[in-house]
Amino acid sequence: MKIVYITQHFPPEIGAAQGRAYDMSKNLSILGHDLLVLTSFPNSSSTNKLFKKETINDLKVYRSFRIKDTKTSSIRRLANYLSFMISSTFSGLLAKKPDIIYATSPQLFQGVTGYLLSRIHRAKFVFEVRDLWVDFAELLGQFNNKKLLNLARKLETFLYKKADLIVVVTNGYKSRLIEQGIPEQKIIVIPNGVDPSSIKPYKKDPAIKKEYGIEDKFLVLYTGNIGAAQGLQTVIAAAEQLKDDPSVFFLFIGEGVEKAALKQQAEVSQLKNILFLDSKKKDELTAFYHAADIGIVSLKKHPLFEITIPSKVFDYMAVSLPVLIGVDGEAREIVEKNQAGFYFEPENTADFLRVLIYAQSQQDKLQQIRPELPNKLLMSFNRKTMAEELSEALNNLTDATKQKLHKKTTKSHE
Repeated sequence: MKIVYITQHFPPEIGAAQGRAYDMSKNLSILGHDLLVLTSFPNSSSTNKLFKKETINDLKVYRSFRIKDTKTSSIRRLANYLSFMISSTFSGLLAKKPDIIYATSPQLFQGVTGYLLSRIHRAKFVFEVRDLWVDFAELLGQFNNKKLLNLARKLETFLYKKADLIVVVTNGYKSRLIEQGIPEQKIIVIPNGVDPSSIKPYKKDPAIKKEYGIEDKFLVLYTGNIGAAQGLQTVIAAAEQLKDDPSVFFLFIGEGVEKAALKQQAEVSQLKNILFLDSKKKDELTAFYHAADIGIVSLKKHPLFEITIPSKVFDYMAVSLPVLIGVDGEAREIVEKNQAGFYFEPENTADFLRVLIYAQSQQDKLQQIRPELPNKLLMSFNRKTMAEELSEALNNLTDATKQKLHKKTTKSHE
């Protein structure tokens, strides 16, 4: 089957969206599908090229123009999204008679590209919803213009209705779409997870703690997006209450719109027990994961986040790092079911401190469970297995179309 896979986020950029897009397209290719990936030039690249063909580990990749996202302006971000929507539509015209056009969000406008190309190529349109983009944009105040938000909701509903198949990443997302009137039979759940090839055996490594002079401290690690959704002010407030406790140290690795404000908050409070580092490549993070004692997964307290499973849960478990999770709902269930860590109430500094102090008292237990976490994760969230489930759903979709065409042809000859 020929599949055009549309994703603005793809390696060499790093992050959860990029990781899922690469693993899923790679595994679908291994299963025998002919994949063409439509993506943009990396945001870190300063190239002025409009288009480029390349191959990444046997995957055909077409990169197209985008206005660079500065991460500081909503208008600039919208321009980034729209420019890729337009350029990827044009690059998708070069695809040779695909069977499936597979568009993955975020962002929403990739769905527009997917729909247009599916009409042009007369292919099935599959829309992957990894983020309730409009809901979260409104919740986090990313777009305050009510008219624009209403237009975005109408576009979102239009794409849901036009999609032949919708892929969501949580059961909660599926329920929400059904509540909005989307037929249950055209929604499947393919959650996030981990590719077995990415798992490296856990080995306690004191090098990082030695490098930063924190050998005798309980290291609490946060990696990834330092954004508006994460509610990380709770962690800074906790660090402030623990500033006279020499046994705990907090380390943040990543970028995001809230990083500067959090750093300033830590500096104003003269906190010596917290350090912010720039974003690092996945391979570079392994040493930090193996040095840390526990990893933070945090989102703000809101019902929408209770139907979200941050990919960081899987990232930490895959590298044998116990989880301190401040997300209720499905994410909490995964952590507690697999005995992978401890839950604290989101945006509750007192509860975060209570659970952190308890976790610190359980260091022997944390060391004991670490080697077991990757295998527990693979039992339910193996990306190879998920690719097989998705492949079957795509085959069923095209088979149903072939059967309809066959019936029509048969009737016309009768």
